[in-house]
Amino acid sequence: MNQPEVPPARRREDPLRRFNARVLDPTTAARLPDGSAPYPTVYRGDGMLVTATSSAAARTVLNAIDEELKAIELRRSGPDPFSTDTDDPDHNRGALLLRHAERHQIPLVFPLSMARTNDAAIDAIDAWPVLQQLRARRPEIGSAIGLDHLMFAAAIGGNPYMAGNPYMAGNPYMAGNPYMAGNPYMAGNPYMAGNAGIASYAAAGSGGHGPVRVVLGPPIARAVARRPGVVVMDTGIGVHPWFASDPVRPQLFLSDNTPVGVDIVPNDPTDPEAAGAVADPLTGLLASHAGHGTFIAGLLRQACPEADLTVLRVMDADGVVPEWRLNRALTAFAVYLKENPGQVDALVLSLGYYVETDDDVRYTAGLKDLLAAIAVQNVTVFASAGNDATDRKSYPAAFAVEAPFGAPGTCLLVSVAALNPDGNTVALFSNDGDWVTAQAVGANVVSTAPTTAQGGWNAGASVIDGRQRLRSTIDPDDFSGGFATWSGTSFAAPVLAGQFVAAVLANGLDSKDTGGRQKLAGKLLR
Repeated sequence: MNQPEVPPARRREDPLRRFNARVLDPTTAARLPDGSAPYPTVYRGDGMLVTATSSAAARTVLNAIDEELKAIELRRSGPDPFSTDTDDPDHNRGALLLRHAERHQIPLVFPLSMARTNDAAIDAIDAWPVLQQLRARRPEIGSAIGLDHLMFAAAIGGNPYMAGNPYMAGNPYMAGNPYMAGNPYMAGNPYMAGNAGIASYAAAGSGGHGPVRVVLGPPIARAVARRPGVVVMDTGIGVHPWFASDPVRPQLFLSDNTPVGVDIVPNDPTDPEAAGAVADPLTGLLASHAGHGTFIAGLLRQACPEADLTVLRVMDADGVVPEWRLNRALTAFAVYLKENPGQVDALVLSLGYYVETDDDVRYTAGLKDLLAAIAVQNVTVFASAGNDATDRKSYPAAFAVEAPFGAPGTCLLVSVAALNPDGNTVALFSNDGDWVTAQAVGANVVSTAPTTAQGGWNAGASVIDGRQRLRSTIDPDDFSGGFATWSGTSFAAPVLAGQFVAAVLANGLDSKDTGGRQKLAGKLLR
């Protein structure tokens, strides 16, 4: 019997394959100049990121890269990063964005891809050893080039934690692989079998993702002279009654109609908050991070009903986003702030990645520079610390203790750990360290879920009773009631951001009052 072809957009594909990614294995990877092994991370195998202050400086870096690639039979592939004369509309939009960024003196951060000069060669390209050679031979451009990491949402993912293995759903590395639970890609991950304490957060009722129902009415905003603005970069926003009369914007546009984040397409089958929430056509399971952005929006609405919310899509339903895509969204957002000053007070980033060297800040220059360009425009950034019970620095959260954040004229970047529902104890899964500067409730919190989110699992028991009514147990992945529980530092960050903008509102801060914002954010630090 012939089966219908499953559209490519609906196939459940491992992000390693989708982004042509590699896992940096310390036991086999090229060593650092001092002979030490790198730390594990995940990155796009055939590409890297370039950071420059101007197009002229970028050309200098690209020329040096071209010379070194030629020596090892590689070349840059694809159109010139600054060319708008191509057949690829997405590339042209990215090139135009770089021009906007340069005009507004925003750092230029862009990806490049590599290919072999010998078309007959079939070996996969590995950016890590190429990067080591470039840094060794051209130290003058060392901090301008880096890996294009994959970044992961900081929710304890999976829908709905069924079938005995709570980490199967949404885990692209599957059973048996030591790189479980997305991050930090190392043996001994706290989500491995045996750590029952942390595993408890995956179980519904103990912090896992599951449907609930609330009887409270929607938060009601007061009439205020100026609504504080919050932008979230995540999976986007779904349908929910709370957002009917006071909508959450799904998109921002620059003056030339360039979108900030992933362009919104009507009836997009890959939309994480709508049809694309069902990632597996064979089982009907919801994707691991379906509803993630909607859940965050509900937390912000609870913390500050008056906040003007925008939830932009930057990641897919598996909670994975390549660094270049986030950088492009941050670049566009920085331009948006130049064009629309005073409109946004806070940015929420519930995602992160672990870098591969101890010289973290030097080789994360592009991401840090873009966030600094946002913070200098009176926007306070709230970033999730991560869920791997490690003190290993997760970025962008770990920038919280780095200059220039908090310096005169620059708002803070706040790194947020998760507390348990008691509001006092730190959640066992939460990352921590001297780079984590704040904490908020993030375990077993209740918020909004897209009412369209209904997965393939059914209630454990159901029956038609004598009065012809359907009686059943709870369907574990039917979120049509509109609310859910979930856990992760993904949710601690927006809770704190909501408290911050509520304080901005209560104190009547002028949109240009950077010092006032620094003081209010400072009061939230632990």
